[in-house]
Amino acid sequence: MIQLLIVLILLGLLFNQYTKEYSLDKLEFRREIKDYIIEIEEPFYVDSIVENRKWLPLSFLQVKEKYPTHFEFVHKNNVQDIGLSKVHTMTLSLLPYQRITRSYKLVAHKRGRHFLQEAILISGDFIGLQTVNRTYDQNDQEVVVLPKAVVLEEILEPYGNYYGDISVNRWIIEDPILNRGLREYTGNEPEKHIHWPSSLKTGELLVKNFDFTTDHSAVVVLNTAMSKHAWGNKDPKKIETCFSITRSILEEFESTGIPYGLATNVGTIHQYFGKTLTDINYGPGHLRGLLESLGRADYFSRSSFGKLLAGLKEGQDQNRTYVLVTPTLIKEDLSGLRELQRISGKIVLITLSQDYLDEISPNIETYRVSMEE
Repeated sequence: MIQLLIVLILLGLLFNQYTKEYSLDKLEFRREIKDYIIEIEEPFYVDSIVENRKWLPLSFLQVKEKYPTHFEFVHKNNVQDIGLSKVHTMTLSLLPYQRITRSYKLVAHKRGRHFLQEAILISGDFIGLQTVNRTYDQNDQEVVVLPKAVVLEEILEPYGNYYGDISVNRWIIEDPILNRGLREYTGNEPEKHIHWPSSLKTGELLVKNFDFTTDHSAVVVLNTAMSKHAWGNKDPKKIETCFSITRSILEEFESTGIPYGLATNVGTIHQYFGKTLTDINYGPGHLRGLLESLGRADYFSRSSFGKLLAGLKEGQDQNRTYVLVTPTLIKEDLSGLRELQRISGKIVLITLSQDYLDEISPNIETYRVSMEE
């Protein structure tokens, strides 16, 4: 009887040692995200998948997953903030050849390119006296958070003698050749577009209703340099506002069906496309690529605003509208503005600063951005 007990104890110890050594063997872990491009402050889901691919069951498994500190779990159970990361812990057991999927709802609070961080799996022997762990490095799994969209009419203030609705439709050059008919005068159209014969007949002011052709296009010019040196001091809040405005303008152009592109001195966007000015196009795929580049963007500028404007002289088009978005204006930028105005069809300037606005040509439609302090 004693011998049998000793044998059972020895077998138990051997089995316990075996479970410790092989508990993490043939154990797979991964995280999946349905779409790596997400909206700021809107929920998205991460699936954590653990799969036991061996005959040995796991009575105890603890998974510690690290996430960027700007991610927040909607349900905060088992979440610990450790400074630069948030750690979510789940504890479970697995049968032989069992797969378990847990889905977590998160919210991202900061625009940018974020990486899911490492996960640590902890298991141990059968009776729980000793533990072993394995680290899964998942720093190559990224999430791109887009800039927050804004309502242009709510944040743009016309500068100078222009008053009227704020709409990208009126930023596009109208084609005097293609006339779709007449429509009622709203007070925002130029007097030269009033059709006087029809107005006299009806007793109401009517204007020509123009259409756009494929010859028309638009380029949103995004500047992040805030001094004559590209590497000068930056104001992250103002630059983030410029990212949001740029996103909203691109989406507006997409809705009009007018071909559009993006020109910028942002280093990461230039690297993403391999050039300063992207292709002029439209469509969901084109828009998604531009928005993703804004999500990936950092604050580094490859050149000053003036050099960016000077580089647009090549390939300019008299039927092209340039919408300039900049956090500030400096004296050196004015000559570039004048030169681009001379050779282009139309310029719309959107700035977060009041500097030098009195020195800008009245032919440049100018807006200031009202920011909350």
